[in-house]
Amino acid sequence: MRGYVDTDWGQLHYRRSGPGGSGGPGGSGGPALVLLHESPRTSAVYEPVLEALGAHTTTIAFDTPGFGQSDSAPADQPLAEYARILVQALDALGVDEFVPVGMKTGSSLATAIAVSLVGTGRVQRAVLYALEQPDEESTEYWAANWAPELPVTADGAVLQYLWQKNIGLYGTDDPRALLGCVADTLGNLERYNSIYPAVFRGRATTWSDNLALVEAGVELTVLRPPWARMTLDIPIEFTDMPGTRVVEMPVSGQFPARAPREFTAAVLAGAGLGS
Repeated sequence: MRGYVDTDWGQLHYRRSGPGGSGGPGGSGGPALVLLHESPRTSAVYEPVLEALGAHTTTIAFDTPGFGQSDSAPADQPLAEYARILVQALDALGVDEFVPVGMKTGSSLATAIAVSLVGTGRVQRAVLYALEQPDEESTEYWAANWAPELPVTADGAVLQYLWQKNIGLYGTDDPRALLGCVADTLGNLERYNSIYPAVFRGRATTWSDNLALVEAGVELTVLRPPWARMTLDIPIEFTDMPGTRVVEMPVSGQFPARAPREFTAAVLAGAGLGS
């Protein structure tokens, strides 16, 4: 099912599957799963795994504020404020204990949500995307340059720009995935870059928050691709964080679409719901 929930920033759109879990009314005893997408995608990226995850517990995938069918975020908000709004949405949906699951931007949001609830018992586990030790110079560079304003011109140059940018991220072996990335950006062009400054400038905080979660006893499962990069010639170097559990994924790019069984198994195990 799909629906909307009211927050201080307007309505958030979500997809939902499954029975209840202790995270929702009519629960079956396990924590809910809360899926948070990368930018500039939407909750639709989780469609390939929603039914499988929902067979185990309530599973909710949000459109992040400013993306998909959710209302926009106010300008220049830090990740902690995005986390507050997402928790507000979960409260309105009756979700108590849950496991945040995030990929890329969604991973930073999952960390911000989890650290905001330390000590409440609501988040005891989280599933994150591969971790990078922050570098102040590079994070400030990407905050300023990763997602520029994109003019729409008669020659359609924006289409080629976005296609080439996503080739830099993902390569060319899955053209339909590239198409989805481009389409989601075009459908959200006026606000596609709204969250990136918070994500990049918040990397040091995200790193320290993850360390704090480990110290607090929150179990962190990290899904790591075989490779990743910012552009064709700028690779991403991942870092092992002590106290986390790393799962090596068989593919790069969109785990739910490209490796749905492996992603589902990793999420369920990380949430303590595996058979």
